[in-house]
Amino acid sequence: MRMPIMLNILFAVATLSVTQAAESATDPLSDEKKLVKERLTEKPDTVILAVDGMCCRTCALGIGKKACKLEFVDTAALPPTGVHIDRVNSLLTVSVKKGEVVNLASLAEAIRKAGYNPVRFYQLVEGKKLTVETIAATENK
Repeated sequence: MRMPIMLNILFAVATLSVTQAAESATDPLSDEKKLVKERLTEKPDTVILAVDGMCCRTCALGIGKKACKLEFVDTAALPPTGVHIDRVNSLLTVSVKKGEVVNLASLAEAIRKAGYNPVRFYQLVEGKKLTVETIAATENK
């Protein structure tokens, strides 16, 4: 009697794994989106950017110095600069002051001035829906 139950459980786990693999194959950013949504749900007054080339402590310092100077960044919420760098996943979390709107153009420019390329901008709309905006590699001037 126990054998069929175990087989059903194994089948359910295998089906779940195949479904997750198929989702990752159709959306290469599914793992990043899942991680970002978890983090934004934990800290609703933040936005997250995926940044190309951000991999070392020096990267983090340069980006943090530029981003924390923007007027909408809440430096008290994520001490000491209002930003958190996740070098492993190449994600930049920026704390936003209550009532302020993120100026994506100025944030992207700050990251570029630090020598890196912002590629995606994530935020939660109404605390529930994850929105993703692709950021152009360079601005035409």
